[in-house]
Order: sequence, then C-alpha cells, then structure tokens
Amino acid sequence: MSIFRRGTTWWVAFKDSNGKRVRQTTGTTSKTEAQSILASLETKVREGKFFDIRQETQVYFRDLLDRVGEHQQNLGRRSYESYFLSYAKSLRAMFGDLTLKEITPDRVQAYQMHRSKTVSKTTANRSLAVLRRCFNLAIRWDLCLDNPVKKVDLFPESRGRIRFLAREEQEQLLDACDKRIRDLVLVALRTGMRKGELLGLRKQDLDFAHSQIVLTKTKTDRGRAVPMTDEVKSVLTRLAFGRVDEDHLFRNRLGKQYLQPRTEFMKAVSRAGIKNFRFHDLRHTFASDLVQASVDIFTVSKLLGHSNVRTTMIYAHLAPDHAKAEMTKYQDYLKKGRDTKMTQAAVGA
Repeated sequence: MSIFRRGTTWWVAFKDSNGKRVRQTTGTTSKTEAQSILASLETKVREGKFFDIRQETQVYFRDLLDRVGEHQQNLGRRSYESYFLSYAKSLRAMFGDLTLKEITPDRVQAYQMHRSKTVSKTTANRSLAVLRRCFNLAIRWDLCLDNPVKKVDLFPESRGRIRFLAREEQEQLLDACDKRIRDLVLVALRTGMRKGELLGLRKQDLDFAHSQIVLTKTKTDRGRAVPMTDEVKSVLTRLAFGRVDEDHLFRNRLGKQYLQPRTEFMKAVSRAGIKNFRFHDLRHTFASDLVQASVDIFTVSKLLGHSNVRTTMIYAHLAPDHAKAEMTKYQDYLKKGRDTKMTQAAVGA
C-alpha cells in the first residue's frame, strides 16, 4: 500500500481482498490525513471489509475526445493539429457513440484490424496511442476505472526507411526548385529542422548575432539552438528583411504562411529525376551528411533535437571511415602499451 500525490491532492494505491489493484483519491491535500486514510483502508482489507464501490461515470467517448483535445491544445503542443486531430477523426467515427464502459479490449482490437486495412500498421499503432492517451486522461479525471488499450498488443514495427541524398543529388534538387521552395529546401538540408519547425519559423526566432536559430516549440517540447551555415544565414537574412518579429518567414504565392509545401516540393523532386523521396528525408540527408563528415553521434543527436541518442544511432552505420579511424587510434594505443612493456623489460634485463 502507498500514497502518492496528483496535483495538490493525495491518492492511495493498494490491493483489495481479491488482489485487485485499487487507486482512489483521499480528497485531502494533507499528507498526514492521507496516511490515516490509508491505514484505515489497510485494516479493512485485512479484515475483508473493503469493497470497491466506485462506479464508472456514463461518459460518451465523443465527449471525452473533445475534452482531451481541449486539454492537448491548452498544453501548447506543436503537434496538436498535425497529430492529435488527424488520428482523432477515425477514433470519433468508430467509438464516438459509445460510452467509455462499452469500449472493451475486443472492440479496440477490432478497430485496430479495421484500421490496418486502410493505413499502415505503424499508423494503426499511432491511432491506438491516441486512444490510450484518451483513456489515461479519463482515469486521471475519474471518468473510468480501466484502460482497454493496455490489453491489446500493438503491431510489430520495422525500423523504418532511411533515404538521403548524395551531394550531387542535393544540387540537382536545389536546381529544380523555384525560388520560394528552394529557400525552404536549402534551410531544411542545412539545418535538419522538422517541417513543422521550418514552417513555423518567425523573424523573432533568428539570432543573427550568434548565427543560430532558437527554437522554442518543438516535437519534444524541448527548445534548442540550431547553428546557421553561411548560406542558411544569407537566405534567412534576405527573408527576414523588412519583416516584423511575429512574421512567418516562409510564405506561399499569396504571401501567407506556408502550411503544406508538398505539391511544390514533389514537383521539384520529379523535375530533378529523384525517386522515392519525401520532405522529411531532407532531415535524414542533413543527419547523414553530419555523420559522414565525422561529427560525433551525440552532437548529431543534439542538433536534430532527439530526446534520446538511441534514435540517432540509426545513422551510425553511415560513417565507416570514421569508425575505421577510431579503431586505428585504438590499435595505436595497444601498440604503445606493448612498446612500453618491451622497453621496461629491456631496461630490467
């Protein structure tokens, strides 16, 4: 048995007489009172007098989804529109008219299989991740007792594709871009910024004095500074000229913020004669260039804004020459040790 705090209120966690795990609020902000309540519950469980009488509230999933959406939006998550809303649409269509209690593991699994027939298994897994988040919040808000998603196995996922451009292909792509999309593609190639970070870039994010882009809203909710190369600095200086701090730098033909450059980008890719290449692969190209230039993997991870260096390790195999050079250092170290030992032995003789 234990107590823990959510916000300012203390909760208790324990197992009832049947071994069922129970979590419930004590309704108090006092730790001392919470400990007394826990002691009383412990006595009831030991004497077999505790009965879990909580009832699930009759809440429809569509209402929960609206509340979760508002909660996510208030958190200021960059991915609210591009991630949550896109997955929430199919969840609403499947579960919207059901109460939370009616959404069982079997129904979740049926949705998973149905979803996998129209989208990739990875996308189906992301849909379940959003559903799991919804139920976790519902439990936190005392709207239900259990999360049915945790009893459903996700589809296994492959490591994914790594597609990047050689230097010659990069030049071909840039030459195939019109001026507006070329600026966006070049900055993406030389900074590795995510598409959402690029399209949200404003003049106030540019620190020309220190030649860096300062990002505050990122996928991982961790700000980071992205160094500018000379050509990136030149492009951003031109785009920022005459604009106020709040102005978006990348704009469409109508002078409004670029929201989706996919059409223009894919036309440029086609003109360049490049196959099987997406906008996100510009980020892969930046990472692969860094690794092949012998930049250490921890620095690459920091520049990309990865929350865990293990994510960055997918690029490690792209630096065989660097690994060979490091092994040469190791061999020199071993040789030096043997030479020192031989010298000492000779002196001793």
